[in-house]
Amino acid sequence: MDPREDSAEVSVVGQGARIEGTVTSAGSLRVEGEVKGAITAKGDVSLSPEGRVEADIQARSITLAGQVRGNLTAEGEVSLPTDSRLEGDIHAGNVAVGGVVKGNIVAGGKVELGDRARVEGDITSKTLVIADGAFFSGRSTMGEE
Repeated sequence: MDPREDSAEVSVVGQGARIEGTVTSAGSLRVEGEVKGAITAKGDVSLSPEGRVEADIQARSITLAGQVRGNLTAEGEVSLPTDSRLEGDIHAGNVAVGGVVKGNIVAGGKVELGDRARVEGDITSKTLVIADGAFFSGRSTMGEE
């Protein structure tokens, strides 16, 4: 297979599926079921609202609509919509939080907290945007990483 095609592949952990161990994807990964262990993807990782993950996740970018217990590492963006809940740390380029994060956030660029965001932990970033209505308990360090 041509390695350039790998990033176009999308693997799916479907609803009702439970995986324990390490999940590795050459492309992108969508989690609709449960994963316990570790997740690594060369592409993007997305978690549906029904998804439940107890794992560290490493990917190009990460979008979480479900519940995760573990640390997130992304080269690009980490996005947590309003229905998401994360217990763990985030290391990424940019981070957009609409849900709940209990852990520290380190971003090379911008961290944005939406009006329904709830963050309990420290934030390190170049830029921090906090919308009216957001809750933030912790320290903010801004500037170069």
